[in-house]
Amino acid sequence: MAVSMMLPLAHSLHAAEPNYDEAAVRHYTLPDVLAGPDGKPASSAEAWKTTARPHQFELLEKFVYGRRLPAVPVTVVGTVERADVTLPGDIAAVRLQARLKLGDAADAPTTEVLLYLPKDMPKATPSNTPHRVPVFLSLNFRGNHAEHADPTIRLSTAWMPDDKAAAIVDHRATEASRGTSGQRWPVEAMLARGFGMATAYCGDVFPDRADGRPASALKSLGRPVEGDLPADEPGAIATWAWQLSRILDWLIMLPEVDPSQVIVVGHSRLGKAALWAGACDERFAMIVSNESGCGGAAVSRRNFGETVGVITSRFPHWFCPAFATYADREVELPCDQHTLLAMVAPRPLVVASAVEDRWADPRGEFLSGVAAEPAWKLFGLTGLGTQDYPAVDKPVGESITYYVRTGQHELLSYDWQRFADVADRTLRKQTPPQADGYPAFHPAQSPLPVKPPAGAIVLLPERVDATTDLKTFVGMGGGPIDWKIDDGTLLVQTTENHANHIVSTMLFRDADIHAEFMTSPEAKGNSGLYLHGHYEMQIYDSFGVEPPTDQDEGSLYRFGKPIVNASLPTGQWQVYDIRFIAPRRDASGAIVKPGSVTAWLNGRLVQNELRFTEPRSPYTPYKHGVTDSLKGVEKRLLATGEGPLFLQDHGSPTRFRNVWIKRLDTP
Repeated sequence: MAVSMMLPLAHSLHAAEPNYDEAAVRHYTLPDVLAGPDGKPASSAEAWKTTARPHQFELLEKFVYGRRLPAVPVTVVGTVERADVTLPGDIAAVRLQARLKLGDAADAPTTEVLLYLPKDMPKATPSNTPHRVPVFLSLNFRGNHAEHADPTIRLSTAWMPDDKAAAIVDHRATEASRGTSGQRWPVEAMLARGFGMATAYCGDVFPDRADGRPASALKSLGRPVEGDLPADEPGAIATWAWQLSRILDWLIMLPEVDPSQVIVVGHSRLGKAALWAGACDERFAMIVSNESGCGGAAVSRRNFGETVGVITSRFPHWFCPAFATYADREVELPCDQHTLLAMVAPRPLVVASAVEDRWADPRGEFLSGVAAEPAWKLFGLTGLGTQDYPAVDKPVGESITYYVRTGQHELLSYDWQRFADVADRTLRKQTPPQADGYPAFHPAQSPLPVKPPAGAIVLLPERVDATTDLKTFVGMGGGPIDWKIDDGTLLVQTTENHANHIVSTMLFRDADIHAEFMTSPEAKGNSGLYLHGHYEMQIYDSFGVEPPTDQDEGSLYRFGKPIVNASLPTGQWQVYDIRFIAPRRDASGAIVKPGSVTAWLNGRLVQNELRFTEPRSPYTPYKHGVTDSLKGVEKRLLATGEGPLFLQDHGSPTRFRNVWIKRLDTP
C-alpha cells in the first residue's frame, strides 16, 4: 500500500533559498513500506521478517547508505581502566575507559570508549551476580573529553574539524576542549535514573571530511577508498553505524551491562548513523533519532529544508554514491526514510525534533513515523497511533514516540529525559517518573539585552533610570533598597560586612531566571544570584581560570563547578539564564526530593540538572546578616516552597540590568 501525501507541487529543489513553506511542498506518493520483491505487501510478522524487510533493507543499502559492513573481531588494547568516581550532584559512578581494536587487520582502527555506570545499584540474585543496567550508546562529534568535564577522561588525539568554540586548534583537541559539548551528554541525570552512558568519537573510524575515506576504517575492511566508487559503496554514515555495532560487541560482554537493553542514540548526522545501526543490527533494543533530518528520519520526497541535492553536495562522503543521483528527483527513489524507520519494528523507536530546526524538517520526520507504522501493526503493536501533528513539548505514540520540543537544533537534557521515559515504559516495563511538564530549556542569550518572554515578571528593565520602579526589591530589613542607579544600571551598594543584598518581592518555587550583569575588577567582581536565598549561582572575575572550581563564576557555590569556564572579562556585559527546580520538603521541612539547577552563562551550558539538597554555604542571607524580615521570608519558604531572588553584595560594585523571572508552576 503506497502512502500518498496530497500537497501542492513544489518549486525547483535547487532554489537559492531552502523552502520553508508547507504550501510549496510537492505532491508525492511514498513507496509501500511493506512491499516484498514481488511488490505484494507482507500481511504477517513472519512475512515481514523473511521477505519484505530483507527486500526493503536491500533498497536502503543500494540507494542510500551502501552495503552493510561486516562484523569483525573486537579486542581491548591494553587493559580496561576502571575507576570509582563521584560526579557533580554527589552521583556515585563507575567510569570505564577502553581502547578497542576493530578487526584483526594490521591497519585495523581503534576507538576509545567512555562508559559510566551507576554505582551501588541493587544486586540481582544470586548475590555474587552484579545488577545489569540498560545503557545508552551514542557517538560524539568532538571526542569523549568534550562530553564531560571530568579531567581524567582521555584527551582524543584524532583529527577533528577546527572549532574555536570547542578549542580545537590545527585539527587537534586541547585541554581547553574538555566539557565543551557537555550540554549534549547529561551523565549525572541518566545515572540517577539507573542508566549507563557510553560514547565514542565518530572520527575514530571515519574523519568527517570529504577526503576522509583513505583515513577511515573502510580500508582495513578491504573497501575501495579512492577513485570511482561502486554506486552502493558505503560511506561515513555506514561506517559510523558499523562502529556502534562493534562497540556493542564489547558492551554486551560486560557483567554490569544488560545485553538486551542497549539503546543507540544519535543527534543530527549521528542520528542518521544511529538509525542505520538500528536497521543493520537488531541487537539494539531501542533506537533514538534526534533531529536527524534529511537522510535520517525526514521524508526525502518533501522539498522542505535540507534536500538530497544539498546534503550530498555538502557532504559527499556520508552516503553511497547512488543517493546523490536522486537530487531533484527524490520522487523516483525506490525507497524513502519511512523505510528506514520501519527497519526498527517491532522494537521501540524515538523520533525527536525541535520546533526551530526547520532545516531538519520536523513535520517530515513526523510523517515518516506515520508512514512507517504499518510495520509495527504486523506485530500487533501501535506505532504513533495518530496522524495529527502534536503540540510542542507533548510526546505522542506507543511503539513509535515522536515529539517536537521548544528550541533549536541541539541535544539537550530534556531530550534525554524523554528517551529515558520511553526506555522505562517499553524496555524496563516500569512507570517513568512523572515529568514536570516544563518546556525544554535552551535560552537565547544574544544579542544583549534579551527581550523577556511572555509571562515573565520584570524585576529590572533593560535600562534602569530615575523613572524605574524599584519596589520589585526590598532591602535585608524589608525596607527600600539603597543601591544606586548609575549609567542605566543598578549598582551594588557595598558594605563592610558584605550583607547589603536586595531581595525580590516576587516569590516563586520553580522558575526560569534571567539576569544581565557586569563585574568590576574591585574585590574580584564578587557577587551572585541567591536562589531562594539558599543556593548561590556565583558571579566572580573568573575569566581565564582553568580549571574552574565550585567557587568560580558558573558554579553553584559549594555544590558544583561549571562544566566549562564561560566567564567574560570585567567590564563586559554577561548573562545568566537559570532553570531552578526547588527541592520538595515534607511537613517537617525535611527535603524529600532534591532540587536541580540548569544554567547557561554567556551562551554556554555551565550546569546541567545539577542536583542539590540542603544549603552548604555559611554565608546565606538567612545566616549572615539575617534580619527579622528575612526570618519571616525563610519561614514562608520552608512552609510553602516559595522564595525570593537575592542580588548579592559581596564587596564589589557589580552592575545589574534586565532581570526577570518566569514562574514555571503554581504550588
